[in-house]
Amino acid sequence: MHINSGRDPIAIVGAACRLPGAQSPADLWQIVSGGRDVIGMIPQERFDIETASGRRRPDVLRGAGGYLDDIAGFDARFFGVTPFEALRMDPQQRLLLEVTWEALDDAGIPAESLAGSDTGVYTSLLPSGYWDLLRRSGMYDMHAALGAAVSGIFPGRVSTQLDLRGPSMGVEAACATSLLAVHVACRALWAGETDLAIVGAANLQIVPDLYFALADAGVLSSSGRCKFGDVSGDGYVRSEGVVALILKPLSRALADGEHPYATILGSAATHDGRTGGSLVAPGLEGHETMLRRAYLDAGVSPCEVDYVEAHGPGTPAGDPTELAALDLVMGEGREPGRRCLVGSLKSNIGHTEFTSGMAGLLKTALALRHRTIPATLHVVEPHAVLRKPTAAVELALLTQDWPEREAPALAGVNSFGMSGTNVHLVLSEAPRPARPRRGRTRPSYVLPLSARDPRALDELAGAYAELLDTMAEGTGAEDTGPGLHDVCFSAGARRSHHEYRLAAVGDDARSLAASLREFRASGRGDGRSVHAGERRAARRPKVVFVFPGQGGQWAGMGRQLLAAEPAFALRLHECARAVAAELGWSPVDVLLRGERLSRVDEVQPTLWAMQVALAAVWREWGVEPDLLIGHSMGEIAAAVTAGALSVADGAAVIARRSRLLRELRAPGAMWAVRLGEEAARQAIGEHSGQVSVGVVNSRHSTVLSGDPARLERIVEPLRRDGVFCRRVDVDYASHAPQVEPVREALLEALSSIRPGPCAVPIHSSARDRVVDGTELGAGYWFDNLRLPVRFADACQAALADARPTVFIEMTPHPVLQTALEEEVEAAGANASVVPCLRRDVPDAAALSAALGQAYVLGCRPLWEHVHPEGEYVRLPGYPWQRRRFWPGSATSPVPPEPAREPTPALPGRPDLAALSETELTAMVADLASQVLAVPGHEIGMDVPLTLLGLDSVLATRFRERVRRELGVDVPVRSLLGPSTLLDLTTELRSAATV
Repeated sequence: MHINSGRDPIAIVGAACRLPGAQSPADLWQIVSGGRDVIGMIPQERFDIETASGRRRPDVLRGAGGYLDDIAGFDARFFGVTPFEALRMDPQQRLLLEVTWEALDDAGIPAESLAGSDTGVYTSLLPSGYWDLLRRSGMYDMHAALGAAVSGIFPGRVSTQLDLRGPSMGVEAACATSLLAVHVACRALWAGETDLAIVGAANLQIVPDLYFALADAGVLSSSGRCKFGDVSGDGYVRSEGVVALILKPLSRALADGEHPYATILGSAATHDGRTGGSLVAPGLEGHETMLRRAYLDAGVSPCEVDYVEAHGPGTPAGDPTELAALDLVMGEGREPGRRCLVGSLKSNIGHTEFTSGMAGLLKTALALRHRTIPATLHVVEPHAVLRKPTAAVELALLTQDWPEREAPALAGVNSFGMSGTNVHLVLSEAPRPARPRRGRTRPSYVLPLSARDPRALDELAGAYAELLDTMAEGTGAEDTGPGLHDVCFSAGARRSHHEYRLAAVGDDARSLAASLREFRASGRGDGRSVHAGERRAARRPKVVFVFPGQGGQWAGMGRQLLAAEPAFALRLHECARAVAAELGWSPVDVLLRGERLSRVDEVQPTLWAMQVALAAVWREWGVEPDLLIGHSMGEIAAAVTAGALSVADGAAVIARRSRLLRELRAPGAMWAVRLGEEAARQAIGEHSGQVSVGVVNSRHSTVLSGDPARLERIVEPLRRDGVFCRRVDVDYASHAPQVEPVREALLEALSSIRPGPCAVPIHSSARDRVVDGTELGAGYWFDNLRLPVRFADACQAALADARPTVFIEMTPHPVLQTALEEEVEAAGANASVVPCLRRDVPDAAALSAALGQAYVLGCRPLWEHVHPEGEYVRLPGYPWQRRRFWPGSATSPVPPEPAREPTPALPGRPDLAALSETELTAMVADLASQVLAVPGHEIGMDVPLTLLGLDSVLATRFRERVRRELGVDVPVRSLLGPSTLLDLTTELRSAATV
């Protein structure tokens, strides 16, 4: 075998299908490997038989057929297609959209990862007759024309949906169409024109007209079966089918950790010319030429091929010609007694016509993967060419193991069309992956799931629970199923992530399955083992890392993370070495011994190292901060995280300052009180010279700092009045005059530090503004100790814009969570607080739960870093939430009124300036609901209009409705940008007040 060594084979990395009896490639394999015939009868509800046939042979429509179920159903919301447009889309387009997405999922390629790439789209969709139904229903608008009248529109629809920049085209060559599309895609890949190809085909029989033409021509089987290779074969059975394949160069597929079904080594496409005697008659010479060119292109001798998937429709003209050509070419140089086996999928599922080539390709790829050659059915007496003693080919009459050879298994796939076009592909089995390697184990796992509909998320949770149950039952040494590490890795790194999200947390498959079932039972997360929610915003939330002061420490904190999280351990050891250089002891040793910390010069350096290490984990996981806020000593960790201080300088600040605080002789104390800042000042009253409001955590929470005796006198009446008061476990008074004695010593001790610019902004809680990193010298660190902590103001500044915000508290135990939540509630902001660890929860479980919560809130972790060294495994598919779209259906949107000239504004048009914000918002949402044909409750006011399904045609209608009914002219281009309905409402109000 001399495979074409000048180019990379093309790997089939993803596949999906809808075929008679098969909803997936796995279903198809069950059919063919089991030797099953799934042909049924033409569904009587599909056609109005009497009306369609008139007086012409109604029996034709009562025969055999391979039909798909529910071709009217479509998950329009998933693809951002309005019900108005969905009704006007040919079901072939709708089904192929879903199947294409499934193929990408099957390949483990997140759709969003292809945006802007040179990915090509090659499709085979010939007219199904749906356009005729739309016309009869009076739908002649542009959406109907694009959706059903022009089949070449579909590849552009896919390219637009996924933002692809490579070639995008429809291919047509009668029944050779789909395999020709694969041939064209392979050529583009080999030429470097595209780096990945999506190839799809669909064939539905929506109107019966072609049945009569085929029946008149004697092409349909009288027995209701496709009898490829049998002398009694007198025609084929019409069937429906949809197939999508994902192709990419093999070297890239292997580098990306994918497991191809098979590889394509070469191909050829020819035409019979006049060798067949007529346009529709097959030509032996044309077939022979096609085969020779394909094997020459592949660099393979035909005699080395073990199996050919024939076009094989079971027709009296087609079968003998195809078999004769195969016998002639495949026999050259072949060893005596080693015949090439031949079969046809059409004997199982019928002739899917324009999809048949890709259906046969998929069957052959599955056969190569399983190293099994399925039987071809319905053969009693083979054709004469097969009965010759010298025949080089024979029918695969039994399902059998693939012949063992030293070289990889080889196969061919044929596809012909009435147009005279012939296509042949040469396939090889893909490189065999090693036995599944178990990814490294973790003490806790995060399984992220998402959907575009809450019902879909519920069903997806159920599918994963079943998978996890199976895994929990098969954990023996010989188990070769997917490992939990790989499942979590694949669900995160190799799936698209949608707005309805769920994150299950557990230490094994059984606990994760239990969490998913709990979610299904309750419809919500419990905040510990499962988080769930809806991320409505289209963009990533603003992430704020919050570094608290002391108070969150506990014995044993961080020990599990030292062993489980390399990024944490690496950063903590770096901090520990810097602290050891300052103080002579290592925080790592303290944590490993599980010692209780009490002295300030032990607590603060250890907490600082923990905070810096926790921040490093989040950043390693791909959760990058947009802003940092430090609280008292927490600002030192924030400065190191921002890059303003080196680890050595950060250690110097925390170690030298805490040592000076320990040596401070001035008595001091601090009390946390449940009072706002002004009320706290009033409570201090006459003691203001000795007691200060040292910390303002929130509008309801402050910390009083100063002389211990005077503080006792202040808090005593507060306690009597029921005000919460708690003494902070320190023996000094930070953020008060009592620390003035260390000023000069601290400035001298820190004179050598050299701060630099911040890579991430820091909002200083000492100076209540965003600071430049170069300001963070010795003087700043005394101010940080002496000035009040204006944490509430820093939080309010972070919440000032309308962007959804996630505060992540870098702490061994929540210290500021309540204060943060109070400020969020007071601001009415779309924000949440995520604490890293908790005292009563194992470190790894708590941190995993925090990551899961951040994911549900819209963060985009790098899951390949969360679950490193994971291998891609195939996972449960997306559970489509279909709705029926069919002309005349009671559940389909009512067609709009016929287009008419814009009418003048009505005298009763509302005064927008006089409307409340709620009234105007409701009015705009109602207009959008009418134009988009979307129920009002599904209209997201904060979602870009284009994601709701608005396109240029609907945008023009929407603009006209707004102008006519509200009196404001809105540019179409603004509607098609990132604008939301909330933005439009603001624009309308502004226009009304000019």
